[in-house]
Amino acid sequence: MTGFLNRIAGALALLLLAVPAALGQHPGQAETADDHALGDPDAPLVIVEYASFACPHCAHFQNTVWPMVKEEFVDTGQVRWVYRPMLTNPVQLAAASTILAECAPEDRFFDAVDLLFAEQQSLFETARAGGDVLGVYNRIGGAVGLTPEQLMGCLQDPAMNEALNAAAQQSVEYEIPGTPAFLIGGDVLIATNRGAGPLFYYGDEPLILNGERVPGHLNEDSFRRIILHFLNESDSQN
Repeated sequence: MTGFLNRIAGALALLLLAVPAALGQHPGQAETADDHALGDPDAPLVIVEYASFACPHCAHFQNTVWPMVKEEFVDTGQVRWVYRPMLTNPVQLAAASTILAECAPEDRFFDAVDLLFAEQQSLFETARAGGDVLGVYNRIGGAVGLTPEQLMGCLQDPAMNEALNAAAQQSVEYEIPGTPAFLIGGDVLIATNRGAGPLFYYGDEPLILNGERVPGHLNEDSFRRIILHFLNESDSQN
């Protein structure tokens, strides 16, 4: 593991130990000043995504499902999409990638997200081989307007570690069980296997659409059905 990743790991260790046990249900999907969002602020449906840059399932969603979601629902004004980074193992890579995205110019944040997920496998392989991980990050940072000096300054900034700690605490308080997870319609949606095969769970129960449980496949068809379902529910409540 490269030296700079070890320094990040050390800085995070005490911070992550300070995260308390879950504090109850999340208060909802209120957008905060620190959030990064796309879409109409007055869209009928708000979806908050929790994702980790070290999560392969998150990379799969970003690379294969997100383009459809953005084109069909976000760009058309039907969905407001909020992205919140979350830390999972390997935490050093998740943290470094999050810092890079947060340090990118605001109008390049989602470009950084796209690139970090597209380069996830390269980062994994370079780290496993003991290669130049910082070089990969510098290449990604350069593509979104960060110089190597700016990126290193961000990676070494104590304020960034404090922000990561705050995000970790929030994910616990909101009872986010894993990644990718989505706050939608007032509860947590996640694809997981709880003994009955991979299913989408909404809160504590399998998500039911048209009388059937929804298989937990992160693909365009499944996610399109889910968004349309919650859009219809939103319309019926207005």
